Amino acid sequence: MSAGSLGREHRPPAGAARRRELPEPKVSLRVLAALRALGGIYGRMGLKLDAIEFRHADRLLGALTDFREGRNRLVLAFRHPYGDEPQLLSLALSKALDREARRLGASAPGRVHARFVHGYEVPMWSGALVRWILPRFGAMPVYHAKLDQASMGRIRTALRDDPYPLALAPEGQASYRSETVPRLERGTARLAFWCSGELRKQGRPERVELLPLSVHYRFYEDDIGKVERLVSRIESDCGLSDGRGGDPDLRAGGGAGAVGEATPDIRRRILARRLVALDDCLVSMAEFYYFGAGHRRDGKDRDARLADLIEEALRRGEAVMGLKAEGDPISRVYRIRQEGWDRIYPERGAAGFPPLGRRMADRKAGEAWYAMRHMEFVDLCYYLDSSYIRTEDGSAPPFGRLVETAYNAADLASRLSGGNISQRPNTLRHTAVLSVGEPIELRSRYEDYLKDRKAAVQDATRDLEREYIDCIEEFIDERKS
Repeated sequence: MSAGSLGREHRPPAGAARRRELPEPKVSLRVLAALRALGGIYGRMGLKLDAIEFRHADRLLGALTDFREGRNRLVLAFRHPYGDEPQLLSLALSKALDREARRLGASAPGRVHARFVHGYEVPMWSGALVRWILPRFGAMPVYHAKLDQASMGRIRTALRDDPYPLALAPEGQASYRSETVPRLERGTARLAFWCSGELRKQGRPERVELLPLSVHYRFYEDDIGKVERLVSRIESDCGLSDGRGGDPDLRAGGGAGAVGEATPDIRRRILARRLVALDDCLVSMAEFYYFGAGHRRDGKDRDARLADLIEEALRRGEAVMGLKAEGDPISRVYRIRQEGWDRIYPERGAAGFPPLGRRMADRKAGEAWYAMRHMEFVDLCYYLDSSYIRTEDGSAPPFGRLVETAYNAADLASRLSGGNISQRPNTLRHTAVLSVGEPIELRSRYEDYLKDRKAAVQDATRDLEREYIDCIEEFIDERKS
């Protein structure tokens, strides 16, 4: 979504449609070759990438060497804060890693590829090109809200036997912030322990490793004017006046200068205050939508107000779908999403209904789309606490956090009017930084897993979280230096 598309209309489907089935995932070497040839153009034009940098690439190179030489089975466990990490990681493995190996004087890894896991719903909302590429790229769908033996069997077999490592996001979906780790699912550790047991049964010696990959985008502060203009558009969309002219930082500087003439530090402080005010306005508009004009906040702070909105949005979506309110908010999001897509794309196919049944299926598809708007609201808002651009000493927040917060504000405005992640902004050029954590080896923990499966999975997931946090802290320290 560009800054000028905030007013884009979002419409429900005309009716239930034929489910878009994909062929069996199988890596096509011709497709890989074509994507490698076009990857640089796609990275620059589509992802707005200027460069890909690595931190601790030796860990990735070592893990890939061990995989290639049969010493380990490998899961590339990548963070998913921006939404386009699979594309980024594919480019990093196919092109940038070779250059990094040469820089380090290490053996070139050759043409590296990974078998990615994606949400089963991606082919349903994406375009025809994505639906064509995914299975030929070897990408495998997974269901979050139901057990699908075929999908899980495919993923397990790939981890145990495939000539390519597995790549997945332990967060389960996009998490919208790169410098926090809000939620990790335990399925990644369970999958690795399953593989450990299978290798033992077969008498195979390989280790089973989770390799943490933390993803960060380094934006350029010269682009602050573009962020200011994006924020101005959202303010206008919300009926707010431009938040720049009367800012206390400008008044303290004499009051005569325009924002564009202020120092970078002042501009970031002003931008942060505008984003806080905009966030409050968006939350208030959501309260008006969900609770009406007479809603009482009862002294609740912003995060408590948002928690109330999340619960109400989930309740409404579940009511339409006939679902029970069980589990944490993201688990409930998964169930609403599953039911919604099942109604929009019935498994038996809409054409299989008699005329009245077809019209009823069309009605259910329309109702499902509206119910899923509540789900899309929660999908974003669950991750948006109010502290991300606050600093303890009142200093200007880092520019990257301001960009993420501005993108989230535009995304929230879009979702309040019926949008989803596909309308999310991607307007600024940036350098991607892939920070590689220490590998987490799980086969050596298999005896502990047999004694207490829940505790072993929790410990492995906690270790993965610690590695992500260490990578984040290193990125922050590097930015400060």
